Amino acid sequence: MVGVLIEMKRAIARAKARGKVKWGLLALAVFALTLAVGTLLTGFAHYSHPGAGGDVLAILSLGWLIGWVSGPVLAGDDSTLRMDYFKLLPIPPRKLAYAMLGAAFVNSSLLFSGIAFLSLVAYGAQFGVAGALIGAAAVVLMLVLAVVSSQVAIGIFGPVVSSRRGRDFGALLAALVITMLSLASSLVPLVASKLTKGDAPVLAAVVRILPTGWGAVAVDAVRTSDWGMVALALGGLLLLIVVQIAIWPALLSRRLVMSAGGSSKSKARNKPHTARAVTGSSLIPATPLGGVIGKELRLYSRSMLRFLSLLIALVVGLLACLIPALSGGTTMLPFAGLLFTLIAGATCTNLHGDEGSALWLLLVTPGVERADIRGRQYAWLLIVAPIGLLLTLVLTAVSGQTWAWPWVLGGEPALIGGAAGLIVWTSVLTMFPLDAGGAPTPGRQVKVNLLVPVMALTTAPPLVLLILGTVGDNTALTWAAVPVGILSGVLLSWGLGRDSYRRLGKRGPELLSKVAKPA
Repeated sequence: MVGVLIEMKRAIARAKARGKVKWGLLALAVFALTLAVGTLLTGFAHYSHPGAGGDVLAILSLGWLIGWVSGPVLAGDDSTLRMDYFKLLPIPPRKLAYAMLGAAFVNSSLLFSGIAFLSLVAYGAQFGVAGALIGAAAVVLMLVLAVVSSQVAIGIFGPVVSSRRGRDFGALLAALVITMLSLASSLVPLVASKLTKGDAPVLAAVVRILPTGWGAVAVDAVRTSDWGMVALALGGLLLLIVVQIAIWPALLSRRLVMSAGGSSKSKARNKPHTARAVTGSSLIPATPLGGVIGKELRLYSRSMLRFLSLLIALVVGLLACLIPALSGGTTMLPFAGLLFTLIAGATCTNLHGDEGSALWLLLVTPGVERADIRGRQYAWLLIVAPIGLLLTLVLTAVSGQTWAWPWVLGGEPALIGGAAGLIVWTSVLTMFPLDAGGAPTPGRQVKVNLLVPVMALTTAPPLVLLILGTVGDNTALTWAAVPVGILSGVLLSWGLGRDSYRRLGKRGPELLSKVAKPA
């Protein structure tokens, strides 16, 4: 049966790829090959600190195994051998489970992972033939662990990630990972230096204790002739594989009787219906303005695009200022709140365009333009302002940079108020609808990127005073930037909001024509 599934998998893959040049897959293959070769070369490196090679390979193995396990979350369920193909066939679940597990080894990713894990053989060869043989055994066990762990992850998360909400979560996770990797590039040299010099004993111990590092632990134990540790590490890998193989049939049986959403239909029907959501109705007034505020607050938690924008703003704002602090530089810490506010504002400058033809509901309700604009401003302020101010106050105090207090206390209010005005003003100035799949279009992305420096200019009034006070060594002038920043933020938020609802009332039908889709 394994052979039948392998042929089925190959036939479906050939049919999908026929007559098409998959440039994206080709680029991904080149990138994976580059990573694999780079990992392999680390196995030949020699370090002054004993055991540093094992630490480096342990953390690299962790990265590769995370890729195998997180793949189902990012890419969704297997598109070739889907569970729907087998639900109605009279095949015993255990037999089907082991057959699908065997077919999972026909995977092009194994080639790249095999090249990467050969670094264990190269590292073990530095200690003789025995080390190379132990490295080869570790390579086999690591590859089997990768495939089995990936299948178990599919069994657990498959029903969820195959749904629309799951695909949205996968997109969120992918964007978050890409953002973190782009910011963490400056952290890689620091981590590598500390591992190779033996200055990070806690990190080295953690990556060795994790199962992903047991292969490197087994090879490194040959260096000290600790054969008991060799047996323990390899035996642990083998035991982990056996345990996952044992639970795989149960996971697959569960998949065969589940609905696409990850639960039985009967449970979904019997789930108690909550007619009234907790919306804080006692705090939000029962007016058109209160209705808009409540709707916007729900969107920030339910819309994946809104939530993703705020999450990326928080991650980028924190990491961009925390990563330099790891090497001793705390100058950037006070400005994490400003950076978060800046990105959170720029990513929310297409509010009406993101909602598409829902603008029609606003246009057919007379006299609600002001409530719509002000409600969007208040909701954004309720979510972003507390986080930005908290980051500013806490990280400035922790950093010990006392000179930064007038800079952040003047700049943060000005930026919060300016962003609250710009998000609605630019939303009615230009609108870019989402594409057919609900994803941002290139035009929207360009708009967001262009508005980052524009939004930063809202800090100009207090910034002028800060620069003049610093250059002239005038403390009073420097601290005068704080009330100026507050006043500037209030005026920008009020003035741009006022122009926004007037513009929306005059140009509403014209703007609707840009975002409405034909029937």
